[in-house]
Amino acid sequence: MSIAQLRRSHNRRHEVAAEIADHLNTFEGDLARALASGSKLVGFLPGARADAAVSAVVGQDAIHHFVSSLRLISKAMDRAVDGHQSLDQTRQRFRVPIQAGGDKVPIPPISAASQGFEAELAESKDD
Repeated sequence: MSIAQLRRSHNRRHEVAAEIADHLNTFEGDLARALASGSKLVGFLPGARADAAVSAVVGQDAIHHFVSSLRLISKAMDRAVDGHQSLDQTRQRFRVPIQAGGDKVPIPPISAASQGFEAELAESKDD
């Protein structure tokens, strides 16, 4: 493969990675919006039932079904996160830089953070 072909291949991988990131962000956002709107619906229904002065039995099956659907959306979000992490491993393998979203600066491990906190605490005692 010539250098020009390698460059084109490299550039195309970056373009495809950006397209994947756009679709992934849309998908994750859609799941989040579904969870939020479903939660609002479930939260609204008991009050609506009370406002309509109907028995607590009315609509309970519907609430049960909506709560079950929220559990499924939550599971879908978990699986989407797994897929996101899998794509990130692929991104790293192909050395594609991070394009958007996520933590750009790695979060230190908890042990490092607690050591920093302990140092700050010791310094404040000295003052």
